[in-house]
Amino acid sequence: MLKHIEISKILLKSSIGKKEIILAGNLNLKIYGLLSCKSGKRMKKENRIFFESEKTAIKNGYRPCGLCMKEKYKTGKMHLFPNSADPNINLLPNDGTVNYYGTILDSSKAKFYYDTLLKTIEWKNDEAIIFNKHIITKRKAAWYGDSNYAYTYSNATKYALPWTAALLELKNKAEELSQATYNSCLLNLYHNGDEGMAWHSDDEKTLAKNGAIASLSFGAERKFSFKHKQTKETVAVLLESGSLLVMKGTTQTNWLHRLPPTKKIHQPRVNLTFRTIFIE
Repeated sequence: MLKHIEISKILLKSSIGKKEIILAGNLNLKIYGLLSCKSGKRMKKENRIFFESEKTAIKNGYRPCGLCMKEKYKTGKMHLFPNSADPNINLLPNDGTVNYYGTILDSSKAKFYYDTLLKTIEWKNDEAIIFNKHIITKRKAAWYGDSNYAYTYSNATKYALPWTAALLELKNKAEELSQATYNSCLLNLYHNGDEGMAWHSDDEKTLAKNGAIASLSFGAERKFSFKHKQTKETVAVLLESGSLLVMKGTTQTNWLHRLPPTKKIHQPRVNLTFRTIFIE
């Protein structure tokens, strides 16, 4: 195992020619792949490492690249489900922090908030403008906050409504557990498993950079997935009714997330993401 910065061009070329070096890797991401990998070619020299064998890479804790070693990556990619309801555990292997608290409300409380949110929130079909086409989704959404903050995503703008009593109670609970403060909340109503959310990051300029986002779920249990933007490594967790998930640090910079559709779910799900709008 050799670091690129510790080997000369002549020795490197010779070692590759003699098959003494057959793989390269990323020191920060702990990933190994082919010397011809396009992702590897864009890597900074100080982050590149070389291996004489796949056995050496694995022995040192490196995982196969999702771009140039797809089959091996698929067999080794990570899936996390609700056996990790420990807020001290980071569900992501690197480049961000996601903590799953599990259920923070008992079933009766969770049912109470579920029913209350369905009845009292001003739900409207979400809108997006994609390739100059105005799209109205089956999924419904709402935007609340400390003030009438404007929030633009998918080229559509919402203006925050005043907090309801239930939302303020849940905001206080999320702030207490996550040790962060929030000034706004985006809510989504998924009527069944056919409705989901495509891969995206909550990285709009109006949001506080690297700020925490607290996600509360009510109703149907749904799988929630993460995908690294460079390595394509995936992580998933099953979000239970009354549960809290917190994304923070560089998660939005380095990871995408989504709510995949499923034919197995026939009940609604209400999701609240408490966040912080940047105020100049």
